[in-house]
Amino acid sequence: MGDVRSLEQPDGYLTHYRLWGPPTGEDVVVMLHGGMSHSGWQAPLGIRIGQLPATAFVAVDLRGSGLNAQRGHIPSADLAVTDISRLLRHLKADYRRVHLAGWCFGAQVATVAAADLVNEHVIADLIMVAPGFFFSERYNDVLDRSVDSALAVVEELGLTPEPTRAYISIPLRSSDFTDRPYWLEFIDNDPLRLVRVTAGTIDAWGEIAVRSEKEFRRIGRLPTLAIFGKRDKLVDNDRVRTFLGNHPDVRVHELDTGHAIHFDDADRLSGLITAFIGRGAAAEPRPTQPRA
Repeated sequence: MGDVRSLEQPDGYLTHYRLWGPPTGEDVVVMLHGGMSHSGWQAPLGIRIGQLPATAFVAVDLRGSGLNAQRGHIPSADLAVTDISRLLRHLKADYRRVHLAGWCFGAQVATVAAADLVNEHVIADLIMVAPGFFFSERYNDVLDRSVDSALAVVEELGLTPEPTRAYISIPLRSSDFTDRPYWLEFIDNDPLRLVRVTAGTIDAWGEIAVRSEKEFRRIGRLPTLAIFGKRDKLVDNDRVRTFLGNHPDVRVHELDTGHAIHFDDADRLSGLITAFIGRGAAAEPRPTQPRA
């Protein structure tokens, strides 16, 4: 499941991430996960991309997820994003090119971080897998009902939950992600997946969603790759494609998969990603060798 490492944030919080491939090199793909999942879900990509020469794959646990402390709790949207920005600057010291990627909600976090860093030339490009800018009506409806139900119970009982107490259920099933039996079992038995979150996390998710739509235009001409799952049950693919179509340098692909593209077709997904980052490397000027 990758080499687990961590970066201490200014407030003492440890951001954990998994590394496949060399600790230094030419390229590193940094992948951010979705709301319910964690870095371990990206192992199918990490194994494949980490085997390439001078290329590494890093899967990050967002604040409150995976191996990180206070699971289910994000104190603020700003912290969630600045954690990633600091990690990207940290990795830039070890790799020539940093390729920022995000799956589902992770694509929204990646977009905001990319906009913040675009003038620092920290990242080479942006990769979005099943980008969750706009979700299906069904998912929006069940999430709203889950939040409303939890808040109604709290109000009825006159309770004031601790800010870090996760009590709002995430209304997702394993079949929302994939139809592969192995991965269905993996999700159902995953002890690190988020089952409940705090009210602060719901607020942070909403703020990041709004910011990502506004910040997307700030990434300028940053090369962008978007990959959709044709059978995605959660993302409104048509609406997201229209939204991304305003970008001057976006490449769009669609695979015959569900929402968890990395579970359903990791080979083709890793191939699209490596071809995309390789195109950027080929375009870079090579240093000239002095004549004898």
